[in-house]
Formats: sequence, structure tokens, C-alpha cells
Amino acid sequence: MIKLNRGECPEELTDEVRAELTRLYAENKSKDVWNSPKIKEPLKKALLEMSHDKCAYCECMLGIESKDATIDHFLPKSVNGEKVVEWENLLPACLRCNRSKNASEEVIINPCEDEPGQYLALHNINPFRLKGIDKKGIGKITIDTVDLNNPQRVMVPRMVQWEDIYERLNEIEEDLKAGYQEKYRVRLLKLMRKCTCDNDYSAVKASNLLRNDTYIRIKQDIIRNGRWTEEMQLEEEELRSISLQFV
Repeated sequence: MIKLNRGECPEELTDEVRAELTRLYAENKSKDVWNSPKIKEPLKKALLEMSHDKCAYCECMLGIESKDATIDHFLPKSVNGEKVVEWENLLPACLRCNRSKNASEEVIINPCEDEPGQYLALHNINPFRLKGIDKKGIGKITIDTVDLNNPQRVMVPRMVQWEDIYERLNEIEEDLKAGYQEKYRVRLLKLMRKCTCDNDYSAVKASNLLRNDTYIRIKQDIIRNGRWTEEMQLEEEELRSISLQFV
């Protein structure tokens, strides 16, 4: 999970439209008023732009395979009907996370308001498994409520994506033994960009990359050759901003 910037409310979701849809929902709670033709497409577009086309919780890429994009009500609509189409209460989520969270009233991380790194870390032994670290237990509650350590649907995809990056890091380091070439720097930059916000499971991948010994050695080699550029520094700063600690 990474911190998200809410962004502007879609202009189609006016006060009048919000009031009308809220009234319709109050009259019939089986109505999916958030999927109303008046707001469905612009709302979905704005939410996906906010989340980099990912689930706000597990960071899977939406719209591929079985990962349908759904609209999650952060505060459950069953007890917060007045917020059923409130922009600040809506998040994009994969169907799995949405169903896992369901109508839970547990206090969990809000990725638009909270800094996930204050609540979540990665296990030292299993670097693809999240662990709650805050004293109030909000991180653990979030993991359990949204099932963020589901082995097949979340942990395995995190691992598979990282393993591909790890193999390519080893290839770059092996090639560097014959001497520095600019193409190796470019290859590393591409790998760094695979771990940024616009990519799935970016928090886990960024965290693993930054602490990886092979990455560190390659970076040091590039620095010795005077080719660690401002562009690479900015990419690494983004990775650090979304990375989690290991405990």
C-alpha cells in the first residue's frame, strides 16, 4: 500500500447530483447509485488516476485478468449512507479486496489520509509479507480486514514480480565485471522504474530493491564512473518515499 493523493472531485459529481443519488440510496439501499450513468465513467476515471490504475489496498493493477475495478466505500455505506457518493469516501479497489473488507467498521489505513509506512512493514524473513507495526494495531487490522497477506492472490504476485527484477539485477552485475558501459546504467534505471508508484506492488518492490546488496553494488559502480545522474537520484527518492521498513 502506498500513500495516494486524492485529487479533485469530478465536476460531474455536483452537489445536486450527490444529493439526488444519496436520496435514491436512502430510499432503496439495493441501488448501486455510485454506478449511475451520471457519474460512473468520470468517477471511475478520476479514481484510477488517483491510484495509478491500481487497487488502493493491495496495489494489484486493475482491469487485467480477474482484477475488476470496483468502487469501495471507505466508511461502509451500510452505516454511512450519507457518504454513499461522497468523493472523499470513495476508493478504487479490486473485487477481492472490496469483498474482503465488505461492510467492516474496523479502523484501517486510509491511503489518501494516512502514511502506510507508519503502520506497515515487511518481514525480515519473508520480504513479501506485510506486518503491522503501530502500537494501536491499525496496521495489523488493515492486513487482516483486507487480507493483504493472501498467499496466492497477493504474496505470490509480489514475489514473482520481484524475482524478475532480482534476476535482471544479477545480469547487470555480471556484465559489469567486464567493465562499465552506459547501457548498464540505462538497464538499472529501467528496473528502478518498475518499482515506482505507477507499477503494481510498488511498495514491496521498492523496499526490496533499496535494501538489495546487488542493487547497492551496481549503484556504487555507477557512482564511481560518475554516471549516477540527477534523473536516477529522483527515481530513487520516489522509491524511498513509498518503501517500507523491514522488521
